[in-house]
Amino acid sequence: MSTSAGSIEADRYGYYGRSPVKPPDWSDKIPTYIFTGGFAGASSLLAFPARLRGNDALARPLLYGAAAGAMVSTYCLIMDLGRPERFMNMLRVFKPTSPMNMGVYIFSVYSSAAMLAAAADATGVARPVGRACEGVAALVGPAMATYTGVLIADTAVPTWNEGRVTIPSLFAATSAAAAGAWGMLFAPPQRADAARRFAVFGAVGALIASKRLHAEVGPILKESFKAKEAVKLGRSATVLAFSGTACALLAKKSRFFGVVAGALLFTGALAEKFSVYRAGYISAKDPKYAVTLQRQRIDARGGEPTRLREPSHDGRPAGSVSA
Repeated sequence: MSTSAGSIEADRYGYYGRSPVKPPDWSDKIPTYIFTGGFAGASSLLAFPARLRGNDALARPLLYGAAAGAMVSTYCLIMDLGRPERFMNMLRVFKPTSPMNMGVYIFSVYSSAAMLAAAADATGVARPVGRACEGVAALVGPAMATYTGVLIADTAVPTWNEGRVTIPSLFAATSAAAAGAWGMLFAPPQRADAARRFAVFGAVGALIASKRLHAEVGPILKESFKAKEAVKLGRSATVLAFSGTACALLAKKSRFFGVVAGALLFTGALAEKFSVYRAGYISAKDPKYAVTLQRQRIDARGGEPTRLREPSHDGRPAGSVSA
């Protein structure tokens, strides 16, 4: 029985019904860490120019939001590791070829700078040091907003790996939307123009990147975005992004629309990242995605047509898979 993109059911029996890829053993703390860390990095990037222009009404809530995001990310990451010392152990190695190792250093530098900057602003102690930390956080912020996209794309999880070109851009866009939304929530409308533009730019960018991601992963893996929670989250993210953008266009002089737009865009950015996480988990857990992808690559290289023996009465193949 030859295998093609349409014969998904046959491919379920590859590897005796087991996926060759182990699903990530993560709790929801990890996608939360991904979201809050990206939000924090983008907030610092938006806050520092606002500070330089003297727009403290916008810079201050973004500064505190960045620190809060860094603290939540730190908690989620360390708690998911199980033991705090595991995080410290990762700092014992410096390996530029490892996205995870580089991510640990990016996270450590950024979170330290963001929290010190917020503490200096809140207490009035060592303000020059705090201003310098704001600059460091803004400098590292873009890497903080995108490195998790590079990190998950470097795994063997089919949907994430196939979407490795677009996922970092999608994470950057959702982070920008969340940071701009935060500014709209807490800054007066007349001082939130930069946040509003940032949020709309991020939301539109996320919509475009999401479409590109679905096309990039191909027709088989695209189904992982249509399964279970992933499809609900993805549809919610799209609706929230469109409605939040519409409200943002009315928020220039309206505090009410500013708050509504901020809430919608912030929630939409969160839903989009959880959608990508769920789709990746689904693609790793169900063998049809990895097995079909492998066979398509073999066929594309001019290999012999893939054949699969008929399943026995217990649902497993009567023999091994030949390629």
